[in-house]
Amino acid sequence: MDLWAHCRNLLAYLAPGRYGAYPIRAGKIARKQIAVITVLLAVAAIAGAVVLTPSRHSKPDSWAKLKEKVANRAQVDLFDDFSAGLDGWQNGNDLASTWSYDKNGFVNPGALSLFEPSMHLTDYNMDALVQIETKGVGLVIRAEGPKTYQAVRILIEGSGPLPGLVVQRYSVIGGQASRPVRVRYPSRFQLDTMYRVRLQVQGDEFSLYIQGQLVDYWSDNRLRAGGVGLFCGPGEHARVAWIRVSHNTDSLGRMCSMLASTL
Repeated sequence: MDLWAHCRNLLAYLAPGRYGAYPIRAGKIARKQIAVITVLLAVAAIAGAVVLTPSRHSKPDSWAKLKEKVANRAQVDLFDDFSAGLDGWQNGNDLASTWSYDKNGFVNPGALSLFEPSMHLTDYNMDALVQIETKGVGLVIRAEGPKTYQAVRILIEGSGPLPGLVVQRYSVIGGQASRPVRVRYPSRFQLDTMYRVRLQVQGDEFSLYIQGQLVDYWSDNRLRAGGVGLFCGPGEHARVAWIRVSHNTDSLGRMCSMLASTL
């Protein structure tokens, strides 16, 4: 498929008719889409002209820079509900020996395993729907490998029907863990509840949300890129319904994703 065919697909995909159920917003959305599409089509046309008739005065890496900028703005949307197995997860050992499924198809994490499709990423949002049944669960971000990553553990503290919840975060560099930082979840924790957890990773800044509530924020410049992972330590047991890793999920991100496949 050529460049202009992709552009036609973009126009069809983002046509204002997709928002017909929202007549009040449709005009605003359409105008914004038309403006964005116009810019992208102009970029595509210029890029096509550069390929067909490169200027003697242009820098040899101009095309590479254009592709890099489009790729950096392209959408990333990785989703796994574990229904297709665990082939996308890696830990260097037999995953089945420590990970398992419950009767509802939710996964029970064991030893640290990394989500392979996310390993090349830099900035992203990691969302997961989890239920802690015993002690806690661990999430990993910016993982370069199984011995270098940032970890966030969500731990039950106390007993009874409404125990407390504590977040413990630390970095592991070359297998050596830093001193953990502990932050208390301000609301009461319910054992029979699935919790929505979000980790926002942007440059040197990190934010943790639980049930949409900001729980912790910190800065760390030691790890610049890397994927996500899950784990449960000894004595810990949790259920994970799904995990999503996303970035640039707006209309421009979707268009850049399609354009990147052509460029």
